[in-house]
Amino acid sequence: MKDLEKARLKQARESLDEARALLDGEMEAGFVLTNLYYSYYYPILALMNEGLVPTTMQNVTIALFEQRFIMNGIVKKEYGDAVRRIFNSKPKCSGEKTLVGARELNDLAALASAFIQDIGTYLESKSA
Repeated sequence: MKDLEKARLKQARESLDEARALLDGEMEAGFVLTNLYYSYYYPILALMNEGLVPTTMQNVTIALFEQRFIMNGIVKKEYGDAVRRIFNSKPKCSGEKTLVGARELNDLAALASAFIQDIGTYLESKSA
């Protein structure tokens, strides 16, 4: 695995740890969603680097991820669904409220952990 890919996965784990800490502290869902979003987005960037796909705008990057990795069955569809759910739910500006509850946030966090692990495994297999 390339150093940049390792760094992106490390950033994802750190974002997930922060999201869990915010959840445990019963913080505003928007703060949790922002950290959860990056726990999914950083592995996507690791994949895009692997595939040499440009990472221009976040929504474009996600669409390319879906096209290249979800639609081709390389990455589970449930991960793509989670990325879209978080991207569409996270606050777009300061003060914006979100309707995502603690249970869904916990489910998304658990799935993020599996996503990070699966992307790491995939990238390791590509470099072997």
